[in-house]
Amino acid sequence: MKSIRLLSLLVIVYSFTSCQKKNTPEPEPEPDVNGTVYVGSDDKNLYAINATTGLKKWAFATDGAIFSSPSFVNGVVYVGSFDKKVYAVNAATGAKKWEFATGGLIFSSPYVVNGVVYIGSTDQKLYALDAATGAKKWEFAADASVDSSPMVVNGVVYVGSEGKKVYALDAVTGAKKWEFAMSGTSATTPTSPTFDHGVVYACDFQRTLFAIDAATGAKKWEFKTEASIDSSPTVKNGLVYITSFDFKLRALDAATGIEKWQFEIGITGMSSPTVSNGFVYVGSIPGRLYAVDAVTGLKKWQVITDDMRPAMYSSLTAAEGKIYACTGEKKVYALDAMTGGSNWVFQTEGLINSSPCVVTPSGNVYHSGVSGAQE
Repeated sequence: MKSIRLLSLLVIVYSFTSCQKKNTPEPEPEPDVNGTVYVGSDDKNLYAINATTGLKKWAFATDGAIFSSPSFVNGVVYVGSFDKKVYAVNAATGAKKWEFATGGLIFSSPYVVNGVVYIGSTDQKLYALDAATGAKKWEFAADASVDSSPMVVNGVVYVGSEGKKVYALDAVTGAKKWEFAMSGTSATTPTSPTFDHGVVYACDFQRTLFAIDAATGAKKWEFKTEASIDSSPTVKNGLVYITSFDFKLRALDAATGIEKWQFEIGITGMSSPTVSNGFVYVGSIPGRLYAVDAVTGLKKWQVITDDMRPAMYSSLTAAEGKIYACTGEKKVYALDAMTGGSNWVFQTEGLINSSPCVVTPSGNVYHSGVSGAQE
């Protein structure tokens, strides 16, 4: 009798335990950051968009328009806002990790490397911030507004100021290594510098592209266009690509500055070229997106959108067979890189001057800011 009672008791205990386990909710899985497009808007929001479907994952609200292009590093998105702050946001959830207040508006896009965020402000300073905490490591006072996006290579920060200078700074201390004075007296912001094989390439608004020795700051060559330049150079496979207000996309020899070809596009000058898989992708106004053969300058495809606004600052981002573009009419496009065919369109509530940052489904990260920096 004792055995039967003991067996019955064990069955009851087991049944009760099983019910408890069955009714206990499973822990929620961590949100997946892979397959996400991050982009800012003039509606003051930073958006996370599903890269496959075009559906919104989350939106993070700031107190100002977002001209800055976001950067993704180690599960965190960094971006600047016209509310004069730099933000670090959890890439999976959209929750704020920290914010840092500067003294001016932020056009500059953050460059994040070795645990440090580098970003400029219209308060005439370049900031180096701890990527984990937002604490300031150092600041560098330029001669004018730092709307340019910095680029960091081999322990050196390269950045431009509105006062027509390019600076090379020690990435750890902020100490100036050299400065290069560009031509012209226009107060228009110089474009962001690009580094390639020991040379810094930078444009000013006075129709000139400069090639500067990265070690010494000495000029190697210069190339003058027929109209103002307000985009940044992109360098790939020995060629420098620039756009200008004479409606031209140009390819120049990176070593000599000799023009290889030019391709006529719509009114342009602000969207920087993106190069991927043998093609140059660039936007112009009114509402045109182009794919051009990087070697020959021949057109691959053209897409016409309904955007009619008089400026396009956003650069296209190429990521694993897709092109992500923001033409300004409050929309983000995902296009097939080979055909220009539309995959999806995402609508925001404001104009878009920010360039998309893409984390693909495979987990690779692609940035494309106003600097024209490539993957």
